[in-house]
Amino acid sequence: MIKAMQFPVMVFLLFLVGCETLDTTTSIAKFSVEIVSDPSGADIEINNNYVGKTPITVNLEGWESTRTFTRSHTIVAHPIRAGGQTQVKIFLGWREPSKTYGDVIPDKIYFDMNLIRIPNQLDLNINK
Repeated sequence: MIKAMQFPVMVFLLFLVGCETLDTTTSIAKFSVEIVSDPSGADIEINNNYVGKTPITVNLEGWESTRTFTRSHTIVAHPIRAGGQTQVKIFLGWREPSKTYGDVIPDKIYFDMNLIRIPNQLDLNINK
């Protein structure tokens, strides 16, 4: 028979056994990421900081064992041609080393600066 004092201890032990543990042996590393655009020369910002023109290689921080971002990053490419479209890529991060959280850090990030915004079009087919 379980005594009243033993029950909370048993529940606590079951809780500990059932918890998933994080891999705390991994460390934070810098990963080289090449940022390119077509055409070259787009102005690049990372987290609102200008880093240069494409092509450019930057070092981004991530978990060494999983190659995932430790924190979120917003990368913006500004066009070099008039009428071009500013483009944004967002990568999510996580502050704990985990295989399930945070985006994988890519080797290369590509921006197609030839994209243009198409204005909204209305279909006014009166025969319907």
